[in-house]
Amino acid sequence: MPEGGLAGRFATETHRRWERWSRRVGVAALAAVVVAALAGAIDEPITVGRAALVYVFLLAVFRVSGRRTLAQVSTFDLILVLILGDASQQALVGADGTFATTFVAVATLVLIDIALGRAKHRWPAVDAVVDGLPIPLMARGRLDHDRLDAEGVTRDDILAAARERLGIARLGALDAAVLEQSGGISVIPRRPD
Repeated sequence: MPEGGLAGRFATETHRRWERWSRRVGVAALAAVVVAALAGAIDEPITVGRAALVYVFLLAVFRVSGRRTLAQVSTFDLILVLILGDASQQALVGADGTFATTFVAVATLVLIDIALGRAKHRWPAVDAVVDGLPIPLMARGRLDHDRLDAEGVTRDDILAAARERLGIARLGALDAAVLEQSGGISVIPRRPD
């Protein structure tokens, strides 16, 4: 039986070791592609620079647009992501658009994402800059209207989170609400007195 008395099928230690090994091999392969590109053996070194620049630019665009942008994906948002993907594709692969260029660009983007994920795990300041920190929207049963306005969150957004997560339909039944790094809203019910 797995830890904590959970029932069902879970990864064994052998599976976890295999996953760690395959992840390391995958990261090494991506790094080899990027290094080979920088050395000019695969495609051109400029592809790595273009991919890194587009990644940083898109990260900044999504960071500036706010958390709720990513948490509430509408049809418009999906169209925007598709358009951004198409627009950034030209910047990533340049005019030639060869298979090697695409391969190097994708490897560079994934490697940057992995490195950034590890940096966020190791240095909390990197996480705070890239993803921000959780923001209390309600404390001790009182809404912070300045923060709600600043983050583009409404009273109804908090109520929707309360209904979805806790089955609570009244704001008065909540003690706290927090806008998480992911853009989702966590709600904490009042404790009975």
